[in-house]
Amino acid sequence: MTTLTMPVYNKTSEFETIVGVMGIDVTTGEMSTETPYQKIGPIGYSFAINPNGYIVFHPKLRAQEGWLVEPPNLDLLEVEYENEAKKQVRKNMIDGKQGNERLETYIVSESGRYVVNTNRTYHYTRVSNTTFSLGVVLPDYVQNYPTITGIPVNQTIQDLLSKSNSSDSAVLVAPWKYCTLPQRIGEKEMEVVVGNEADVVIGNETNMMENYTSEVDDLWQQTPLQDMINPTAKCRDSLVQHFLWDVTTTQGMDAVWKGVPEEKRNLTEAMFLGTNGGLTRVFPVSVQDMFADMTDPRAADYYSRAMDMDVSVYSAPYRTGSNWSADPNAMDLAITVVRKVVLSAAKAQNYAAAVVGVKIKPNKFEELMTSVSVAYCSDRGDSHSCYLLDDGAFVIHTNQDSGDVGRFFGEVEPGVMNKLINQSVYERVQVYDFQAICVKKEQIPSAGSRSFYIPSISLFEALTLKWWTTGLAWAYANFNLYSSLFTSFSASAHSSSAAAEETKNEPCVKLLTQYHFGDNADHSSDITCNNCTRRFHSVRVKQSNLLLLVIENKDCDICEPVVTQKPMPADPNMCEDQPRYRRRPKDCYEKDKSNKLRCTSGGESVHVSMLLLIFHLALVVLIFNKSD
Repeated sequence: MTTLTMPVYNKTSEFETIVGVMGIDVTTGEMSTETPYQKIGPIGYSFAINPNGYIVFHPKLRAQEGWLVEPPNLDLLEVEYENEAKKQVRKNMIDGKQGNERLETYIVSESGRYVVNTNRTYHYTRVSNTTFSLGVVLPDYVQNYPTITGIPVNQTIQDLLSKSNSSDSAVLVAPWKYCTLPQRIGEKEMEVVVGNEADVVIGNETNMMENYTSEVDDLWQQTPLQDMINPTAKCRDSLVQHFLWDVTTTQGMDAVWKGVPEEKRNLTEAMFLGTNGGLTRVFPVSVQDMFADMTDPRAADYYSRAMDMDVSVYSAPYRTGSNWSADPNAMDLAITVVRKVVLSAAKAQNYAAAVVGVKIKPNKFEELMTSVSVAYCSDRGDSHSCYLLDDGAFVIHTNQDSGDVGRFFGEVEPGVMNKLINQSVYERVQVYDFQAICVKKEQIPSAGSRSFYIPSISLFEALTLKWWTTGLAWAYANFNLYSSLFTSFSASAHSSSAAAEETKNEPCVKLLTQYHFGDNADHSSDITCNNCTRRFHSVRVKQSNLLLLVIENKDCDICEPVVTQKPMPADPNMCEDQPRYRRRPKDCYEKDKSNKLRCTSGGESVHVSMLLLIFHLALVVLIFNKSD
């Protein structure tokens, strides 16, 4: 929540006097909805900071999603990875400058398990008549965006609905605010969105929703489609047009998927496509429930990872233990493979428009490992342990226990993982998470017989002479009176042996750790423990985010502790860090006779009479001495 305030002046007199302050509360979610995603794409984002560098809104601010009861004061460099270039961008924004900087930075995936070192361009400018500075962050692949107009809304959606029942694929729509419906308050209608040049009313025909009631299906139940053809809706035309363009451009995917040879199609659980406009197509239609949490490209892990990497990206369902199904071809073991689609036409200028992918059955990876290294990985691991790891060091497949798939490799083979880190096969990246949640268990004490009475004290009354001469004496006297009356009773609550245990969330700080590929793409080494040595070899798989690791099997002890990737509670010493650059706002509202703004370098001092202060202190001492 951000509170915007401004003073209210009385201008009826010769000299203006301030009479109050007016303000409005705006949620960070409401500010984020104004981000022009149709131009910056699902991976781009906007944010704002104040003169202290603290966040006004940012997609990484978890408090707006209900993670914390009260949002913390977070600096921009506490929600993004800090480097010298980003420090300079932050300083320029605080100083109210306008500009853009292309810089190299770490980007964390939505799940928090992966990190990629890539380029982002920061565009920033000061928001006029405020103390805020606004920033827009763009990846390289959306520096240019298509301008789409002229696609008929009602006809396109009508065609989509009419074909949905006979289609072999399912169509899913992102839960975005493509349109906003007016809300009725009494007899008036109120638009529930701040309008801008991109907002236009779509559709002026009669209520076409009535025409679709006979075709109610899963697709029609998706609210954005209903809103797009509602004649009373106010829509973001650019975003709607992009969605419709995605619909028409990808309508031939059914034929492409059905054209895949049967022997290859049997290896997959599903084939799918996601677009920048918020469209997801899934083949076959029977598996659409697998994609219930993948319809939003802004929040889907697969989408951002595919966009930020120029290779095929493999991932396995994340697991922290061996809780897999016994069936090696079970659907929950399916491996997801995705790759971005880049438009290479001259006018497109390498615009990344979509992500295509498949979910492959686990036995496909046994064939892959066999074809890459027949001598070592064709058996079930009697002589060698073979692992396919992704760029975050998570197990994609192995010829060992299938329960290791999806786990972080440092928990499986800590000694080998430490070697891979030390030899720059993987690099470790760590940062503090100041928005973490820790679970705390507390004993709920039973109530005591009676507690002593503590009179309430008003801060404003305490600043007056009347309170110091009468109120304090009364409060002190009553405190002693109640204390003497109830000395035989329990003054505090006693813990009961049967006290209930309450679990609650509280804010804390955690250390986040992610891994990514280092410079060493092909490495061989030994690992020794108690005079037992094992040989291992690692090599990157080209055009993918995979690393093939082959380890010699021997009955050796494990000498090194588990290497974990889980967030760990931390207590950073913030006093050791250099103070960050901050700046007091220069804006002021006081005006002189010429109606010009008059600013001062600082607040006016308040002169306090030392004699009056000494008198108050002496009076307090006198009251307490008389009470004794």
